[in-house]
This record gives sequence, structure tokens and C-alpha cells, in this order.
Amino acid sequence: MDQSIRRTSAGSLANANGSSRLVVLDALRGLAALGILWRNIFVFGLPAVAFSLPEEWGESVVSNVASWLFVVIFVDGTMRGLFSLIFGATAILLMERHARNPGGLAAADLYFRRLMWLIVFGIIHGYLLLWPHDVLYVYGLLGMFLFVFRNLSGRKLLAIGLVIFAISSFKDGTGLSLDQISSDAFEAAQSELVQPDAEADLQQQEPAQPPLVQPQDNVQQDAPQQDAGQQESEDEAAMFEELERMALAEMDERLAGYTEVLRNLAPETFQEQTTLFFTDHILDVGAMMFFGMALYRLGAFSGRWSTGQYAVMAVGGLGCGIFIGFLVHGTNAIPGFEDWSLGSWDAYFYNLRRLLIGLGLIGLANLLARGGAGRILLAPFVAVGKIPLTIYVGQTVICGIVFYGFGFGLFGSMEHHQLLMVAFAINIAQILFALAWQRTGRQGPLEWLLRWLVQQGPQASMDGDRKA
Repeated sequence: MDQSIRRTSAGSLANANGSSRLVVLDALRGLAALGILWRNIFVFGLPAVAFSLPEEWGESVVSNVASWLFVVIFVDGTMRGLFSLIFGATAILLMERHARNPGGLAAADLYFRRLMWLIVFGIIHGYLLLWPHDVLYVYGLLGMFLFVFRNLSGRKLLAIGLVIFAISSFKDGTGLSLDQISSDAFEAAQSELVQPDAEADLQQQEPAQPPLVQPQDNVQQDAPQQDAGQQESEDEAAMFEELERMALAEMDERLAGYTEVLRNLAPETFQEQTTLFFTDHILDVGAMMFFGMALYRLGAFSGRWSTGQYAVMAVGGLGCGIFIGFLVHGTNAIPGFEDWSLGSWDAYFYNLRRLLIGLGLIGLANLLARGGAGRILLAPFVAVGKIPLTIYVGQTVICGIVFYGFGFGLFGSMEHHQLLMVAFAINIAQILFALAWQRTGRQGPLEWLLRWLVQQGPQASMDGDRKA
């Protein structure tokens, strides 16, 4: 056995703890798979500029604002962060599982095969299935780097996560963008190259003649001053006119045929999987993955912590996270709370909000997993969590058919609260599918395909991978 892939400083968890751990991981993975649609549905069905204008887009202002607040406070970035936390924990689980199998380097090969095919799935998902914001590609790439840190203790993993988290929060708060810095540097270099030629052209031009009539001071004094309120009103009207133009242009792009939509979205997918991967995703996703690995090492998913610890984690995480979300978004949308707003500091708290809510959900899931009634409540999420790849990609297929021009063409035709109801309806259908599929005892369709692809080769007969 290749001892380098196995953590030798600690034995495997007890069977009882392992059962609880799998229930918690599956339930949280299922919640993330379902909940990520609560944000993505607005990308599928609404022009980008309309999402942050719930009061302007549609007639049901109260319902739209309430739906928007639910998403931006509880969902936005949180479900992706929870997905990343669980992916980090699952990466350690898979590496430990492979390490117990015979075959030496074959155990590591299985881990990297899985990630390689996850990258392929992400490319297909992003380009052919028309979802530029795919996470499979990002997880496949970053998962390879996690292998190097597999033997670190929980505290060291936590320290690494905190460093990345701090850098990511600083970048978000300051608006610092490596992509923008590179672009500005390139434009500055180009302007330096063009400047000598421009100066030569100016020297060849005849000097400009002075105006025949010089403006007089008394004319300026007599000119009527433009009303500030009228100017502000005109600026606001111009802004909404520009936003409307952008929304209509995006609607034209999404309501086209499949080939045209693919052509329109391909540049965005390319940017997400290249430039933004380095400038945003490594920090955003990487920090959460390390937190997930640390929590796994520290026993947060195994039920080893006390009920009081999980209760503090649940109440403190959810309470503080939602309160921060309210300070950032609710104070600007609900009259009377303007003085509570964080102002220009709000971007610094984006990562903290979603991390706290994610930790709160982990604590809550562990509490529910301790009792029979709680496990009944978790059962639908556990079923979904066993086929997350099928659920996640299935949402893209369903929404593409519902909203894009080659399907029913409903893009831009719904308000915020209506889109959220559509997301819940898709969730219910997927939960029923997952519960029915669970009775067959088989892996999900895409999970089976991924396992089949991973098993091709000399390692195909290894029992350990069949259990992975």
C-alpha cells in the first residue's frame, strides 16, 4: 500500500461515527445542490441588470423585494460555499478510502482520474449545456491541489483557510482585481507606444485659432443655473434607459436558437474558466475547501462534538450570518434601517456572511442527525446528496429548456418571486426523483458515468473504487 496517501497519525473513525458522518455530508451536499438553484434561477431567467432592481422589475414590489432579500442574505454565495466546504471534506474522505485499498500509486491515480473527468464534465456543462458559471471545472482543478495537503492536521488546514479567506475578503472589500490591474498595465503600455506618433501628428497641425467671440463674465452670470433636482432626474432617467437597453439586448441573446445562444455564452464560459479562475475562484472556492478539510479533520462531520457545541455552531452561525446579511442588504431595502447600513464596508463582509451561514447549517445538520425525527427531516436532502452531479447538471438542462429560445423562451418574462417559485418547483420534482431513484439502490446516471470513466484501465477491478 502507498503509505504516502494515507494519514498515518490517526486511525479511521468508528463505524457509528462513520454512519452519522455520511448522513450529515449527504444531507448538506443535497441542500447545497438544491439551494444553489435559488440563486442560479435568476441567471437562467432574468437579465443580469434586473436582478438587483426588484422594485423596478415587475409589479409585485413587496413579493419581489422579499424574494430578493431571501436570496442575497441567505443564498447568494452561501450554497456555493457550502458545496465547497463539503467538497473539501469529501476529498479527504475519498483519499482515506483509496489509501486503504491495495495497489500503491493506483490509489492516487483513482483520485486524480476522478478529478480529471470532473474537469471534462465542467467543460461540457459550461459550453455545450450553456452554463458559464459551472463549478465542476473549478472543483476538478482545485481538487488536484488539495492532494498535497492531505496529511496536514485540522489546525494547519484551518490556518491555511483563514489566510486565503482574509486575502479573498480584502480583495472583495477593496475592489482589487488582478484582471483589471493587468488590463490597466496593458493599456498604459499601449498608450506609451502610441504617444510619440500622436505628438508628431500634433506638431504637424496648424495652431488652433482663438475663438472670434470671447465669453464675457456677465454672460455667465446672467445664464440661468440648471436646477440640481432636474439634472438628477435626467441622470436617473438616462441610467434606467441604459439598463433597459442592456436588458433587452440580453433577452435577444437568450431567446435565440441553441447555436446562437452557445455562441453568445461561450466567451463568458471561457472567461469563467480562465481569467476568473485565477483572479476570483482560487480564493473564493479554495478558502472554503480548506475550511471543509479542516472541519473534517477536527471531527465536525462525525458527530464527535457535543450537542452544545453543535447548538452554538448552528445558532451562532445562522444568527450572525443572517444579521450581517441584513446589515448589508436589508438596511438598504427596508425603510427605517438606513442608519444600520455598513456603507462602503459591505463588500468586506461578503465572505464572512456566507461562511457563518455555512457553519450554521453544518451545526444544524449534525443536531438533526442525532434524533430519529431529525433524520426523517434530513432524508430528502440525503437522497439528493447521493446523486448531486445528476441533480446539479439536471437543473441546467431543465432551465435551458424552460427559459432559452430553443425551448419555451420564458427568459425575462417572470418577476423575482415567480422565478423563486419555479426554483422550488424544480426542487420538489428533483427530491421526488432522488427518493424514487434511491429505492433502486443504484448510483445516479451521471454518478454512474463518472465512476465508469474513472474505472477504465488497470484499476477497474479494484473493489475500493466501486465503493467510492
